[in-house]
Amino acid sequence: MAFANPRSQRASSSFISTRGWNYDVFLSFRGEDTRHTFTDHLYRALNRKGIRTFRDAEELRRGEAIAPELLKAIEESRICVIILSENYARSRWCLEELAKIMDCREQMGKLVFPIFYHVDPYSREIDTCNHKGEFFYDERNGDEEGRRKIERWREALKMVANVMGWYLRDGSETRVIEEITSSILKSLNRELLHVEKNLVRMDHGRASSSSTSIGPWDYEVFLSFRGQDTSHSFTDHVYAALYQNGIRTFRLDDHKGEEIESCNFKAIEKARCILVILSEHYAHSRGCLRELVKFIECKNQNGKLVFPIFYHVEPSDVRKQKGTYGKAFQDHEIKGFAHETQRWRAALTEVANLSGWHVQNG
Repeated sequence: MAFANPRSQRASSSFISTRGWNYDVFLSFRGEDTRHTFTDHLYRALNRKGIRTFRDAEELRRGEAIAPELLKAIEESRICVIILSENYARSRWCLEELAKIMDCREQMGKLVFPIFYHVDPYSREIDTCNHKGEFFYDERNGDEEGRRKIERWREALKMVANVMGWYLRDGSETRVIEEITSSILKSLNRELLHVEKNLVRMDHGRASSSSTSIGPWDYEVFLSFRGQDTSHSFTDHVYAALYQNGIRTFRLDDHKGEEIESCNFKAIEKARCILVILSEHYAHSRGCLRELVKFIECKNQNGKLVFPIFYHVEPSDVRKQKGTYGKAFQDHEIKGFAHETQRWRAALTEVANLSGWHVQNG
């Protein structure tokens, strides 16, 4: 989770000015899951980049109460990286850290980067039931104080599940660690650049002017997709093709650490057109369906262009909510979202009636 001894702190001193922060990064993790594997590899990669990182010493994990040094270190770190592993929420220490981190994000604007390590973030809301691969915690403490803590932890888990981060299940951990360290460096350097601009009183008009200005729109295209279906396959190819043709495209993967729904909704309003990649499990994501409702509202109110891509699904299944789309709505209704499903169904029907592309084979 998060405490560095003085020797390791000196070893990780940073060439980056922390401007009032004692650390660039605070690592929150469940020791028994990742201390000697993924977390250790990430910590070493951050050190090699000169990123001053706070990580706990194993011997500090004693007793029920979280060490005050950890809470202080969270406040004194510019960025918090949370490694949400299978047993993360079995630990009261981890949950107290998480709650503190999310408080600091709300109150101080602290940057938070979650890493979903062999757990599934795609529902956008974390189900806190005891199922394999979900998040866990112990609710045996039934007194009032215990119940308040559990409610605070639940809220923190839901909040962090709606922050854009990394999903690591299969594939190269080395590649993901490189992406994480690169994103952290960019975030730290953006802050320094902002400070330098203010110090030299750079003219705001010149600083914000762009040769890629596209009138009232910040983006020409907004890409909507279900990550686990197409993120590293078809969507990557579409994004690359748009980029190569100079088409400015919003993709949530480029906005790590930002709140998913808020970031998406702002970008939807600022995009000229929407590409909706309707894949097999698109409708299983409540986040995707809420985006879709927003697309249709913008189309009907502002004339926004919306183009569907039916990726290995039949347009009629989308239009009539059959097959995997019908199963998705059954699940949503069982889980208590019946009050939203009527709007979601209407949005799917409308988008399925628009002209687009059908990608099946080849």
